[in-house]
Amino acid sequence: MTKLAHVILCQLVAAIWIAAIWVLYCTPACTHPIEHLIAAPVAVLIPAAVIMRRLCSDPRVMRWLDEQRQ
Repeated sequence: MTKLAHVILCQLVAAIWIAAIWVLYCTPACTHPIEHLIAAPVAVLIPAAVIMRRLCSDPRVMRWLDEQRQ
């Protein structure tokens, strides 16, 4: 049950993030898009690096990658 709750929480965070990006870029609320374009890579790359680090340290992922190479 905790696994399901974790998945639901991750999906909720992703939906909120997508909604925030939509508000930022697709509505008149964005008055300075150049600053957002400069900040966007930092906002995306840091969480992506953390996720990749966690994935790469998981033995199940490493096992799956080894199976894919064969």
